Amino acid sequence: MIKYKLNLVKSVRVAEKRARGERAQMTLIAIVCFSILAIAAFSTYLKIMSMEQTIVNEKNKLELIKAEYRNYQEMYVSIDKADVELLNQLQMNRIYWTKKLEAIAKHLPDQQPISYWITKFGYRSSSRIFNVQGYGYITQKQEQLLALDNYLNDLRADASYSDIFSATYLNSAIRKDEEERGLSRERVSFEYSSVKKGAQRR
Repeated sequence: MIKYKLNLVKSVRVAEKRARGERAQMTLIAIVCFSILAIAAFSTYLKIMSMEQTIVNEKNKLELIKAEYRNYQEMYVSIDKADVELLNQLQMNRIYWTKKLEAIAKHLPDQQPISYWITKFGYRSSSRIFNVQGYGYITQKQEQLLALDNYLNDLRADASYSDIFSATYLNSAIRKDEEERGLSRERVSFEYSSVKKGAQRR
């Protein structure tokens, strides 16, 4: 008679081990799937929140635009004929200084031995008077007053200058000795004023 020995315990242990492995694998798969699902849900939530915030921001911008448009309508309605006339008056009273300064330099005596320079100028808006100061060297013929008179006459005749300033006056012409490099020279310091149209000289 042949005897066979069966180790049933070993077979049971192998089956249990295999079952535990399968359960662990299924658990791992379930955890991975749940994690992926959670990440997808969280990402979707973030996208929804971002879209809602974008909608809120756009609504706020739209409200600002509406408010600015209402303010513009109110401002436009409040502008009447008097405001338009005041704006035109301010535009007409504007002084374009480039042309004025160009005329001052253009007619300034600049032929040797008669040369003159501008040292200072300023406009007083309260009195609407334009003051200019300068100096020049005196020649042997003592022609400084004639040179200054011709200069101011040229300014008065220049339309780009006299269109704003209706009158130009010589305020002073003072002679003074000057030492330069050991040489004594006489020079004349002058000042003149130009009065804007509609203003009075003081």
